[in-house]
Amino acid sequence: TAQHEPWIFGDRVEAICRDSIQLRYQLLPYFYTLFWEASQTGAPILRPLLYEYPNDPKTYHIHDQVLLGSHLMAAPIYRPGVEHRAVYFPEGTWFDWWTGEKFEGNQTILTHAPLERMPMYVKAGAIIPMQPVMQYVDEHSIGELHLKVYPGEGEFTLYEDDGRSFDYQSGQFATTLYRINNTTVDIEPRQGQWQPNSRTLRVELIGIGEQWIEDTGNARALNFA
Repeated sequence: TAQHEPWIFGDRVEAICRDSIQLRYQLLPYFYTLFWEASQTGAPILRPLLYEYPNDPKTYHIHDQVLLGSHLMAAPIYRPGVEHRAVYFPEGTWFDWWTGEKFEGNQTILTHAPLERMPMYVKAGAIIPMQPVMQYVDEHSIGELHLKVYPGEGEFTLYEDDGRSFDYQSGQFATTLYRINNTTVDIEPRQGQWQPNSRTLRVELIGIGEQWIEDTGNARALNFA
């Protein structure tokens, strides 16, 4: 069969693939938590819009938008040569992942979607944990945990373990609950027997500012007002 490696299609495609893979590695703490949630509740990781919005008939026939968890929405393009598409926002307020632009729900917009940038949106009140780019899973311990927090009201429980063994079955895991209430981010004490290596916590409240603290596992309240 014909070769399908990214570099076969030229520098532009290779760069796009590299950027997408790097974003996937950055989102691993979010993905890992979703897998944990799935193991506990059976909730799917990839969800059609109607899963989260069963009372919105407009979501019933949308097959080309998908939710990753409850708050991160992707709206890819499936046809070659197309660079614009309609995106429907369910109820609530949504933010463009790339620009931070804000959109109110219950409306459809036409968005520009070049090959380099798939449309992605995050619902207000979301907390998305991220890590630095790595070349492979568990290349090194996470020195900085980055929380992308979107103004509103919401919470997110981060799940962590050593990522290698089955020790989580004997209690070697940890969970941390984060809450956002408008411009205040509350961090609950870390729960569980597992402890991460020393690291910095970078809390970014989208459109407002950033704060850096040592992630000690203790309760904290960060005010961005």
